[in-house]
Amino acid sequence: MRNNFEIEGKIIIADKVSNKNEFNTFLSGINIKPPFIVKPNWISEDYGHYTDPKILKWLLQFLSSHGQVVLTESYSARNSINLPVTGYKKLIEQDMKKIRESEKDFLIRTGIHSLLQELEIEYVNITEEVLEQRIIDPDLVRREVTALYEPIFRTEFYSYVPEKLYKLRKGTFINLAKFKIFFSMCVKNIFGMIPEYVGNGSRYRYHGKDDKYLADNIIDINKIYRSLFNVVGIVEGINTLTCDRGGVSKPYKAKFGYEYYVSENNGLIYYGNETHWLDAFIHQQSGKNPNQTEHLTKAADVFGKWPTKLLEVAKQMNDPLSVDNLS
Repeated sequence: MRNNFEIEGKIIIADKVSNKNEFNTFLSGINIKPPFIVKPNWISEDYGHYTDPKILKWLLQFLSSHGQVVLTESYSARNSINLPVTGYKKLIEQDMKKIRESEKDFLIRTGIHSLLQELEIEYVNITEEVLEQRIIDPDLVRREVTALYEPIFRTEFYSYVPEKLYKLRKGTFINLAKFKIFFSMCVKNIFGMIPEYVGNGSRYRYHGKDDKYLADNIIDINKIYRSLFNVVGIVEGINTLTCDRGGVSKPYKAKFGYEYYVSENNGLIYYGNETHWLDAFIHQQSGKNPNQTEHLTKAADVFGKWPTKLLEVAKQMNDPLSVDNLS
């Protein structure tokens, strides 16, 4: 089912895979080079919501056979949602200890901890690097960003780039996003590079009331990583993907409170060398107009508008969220 599209030098690949060999074949056909930085999506452990550990294992095994690999993520709701904190205050050391323990437990339960040891892959937690001030000079980051884009609003973001990642900037930053049609995949996934519980409290403060500031802050953190790294996107919906379409009763409820569907065993995998174009493509393929998603339209204004042809191609493809696949 492999479909390759190249428009104005931007490449999008949409494929279906059912096993590790097919997945490796897919990876062999995309333009990536070592060293590799991999950013998964670990916002929560709700079914279908976070990066599939099995798919992450396949990816890390493939990459490690081609060069150095670093896995990176920040703490998130998966660590703190059950802690008795408001989300707006600075956590005390006891809370941080619980968060660190929850992260270790998460890595062990998902099998990622043993895999990282086996493959000798380092896990770089953004929060811990920033707390310990193992970061790149913020002025250097600012100069790199402002050479390409308008200055960012939240200037503290300039202080959120770990040295360990910056040293690998000549390689490929793989934005490994989960197929979540109402969460927008790649562009939103970079929001997770903002460290949780640094400064005055939770990363949730960058949402603002009713998510008023979320889109702007998503774009600003993307400015930083696009300026410093070669960012490409991979969106996986191989075993599960979450969506908001179907009948009346939604069978799953997230810890955040909303209900949703899960579509299973679609085998979907995507690659794009322009992440907001890739997100727009998948949105349109799934019957969702990307021009009505705030942070995608803002990304287009800042990083370049996708052509009408891109959406026309997406419309011609089968909708992965057809009701027949929902559970």
